[in-house]
Amino acid sequence: MLPSEDELIANAEKLLSEEGKLKSGEQSTEEAFREFILPALKSSKDTLHTIYYKGFVKDRPSFFGKLKRMIQMKIVNSVIATIEKQSQKQQKFNELTYRSIEILVEEIENLKKSK
Repeated sequence: MLPSEDELIANAEKLLSEEGKLKSGEQSTEEAFREFILPALKSSKDTLHTIYYKGFVKDRPSFFGKLKRMIQMKIVNSVIATIEKQSQKQQKFNELTYRSIEILVEEIENLKKSK
């Protein structure tokens, strides 16, 4: 028989608290944001750097090698042109989300200090 939803959630919380990832009630929201969410968002800010990597197409000394490289570069450039616009939108969204959450966490900390 399969466990119920409540049992699964309780087991997950128990495992996470044993691993030190979730301090039940001890960790504030700001600490959770600073510890988990902001680093993840920061690492996802630059989505475009991987599509511009040209090292996978090797230079070839022969005529056919140069022709092959030229054809490969044409394909690579057309693929980049196709996905670049969407990637730029995603990167801008990631950067704005990261900065917004960072500002909100700072404001919450400042409000707590001023009280």
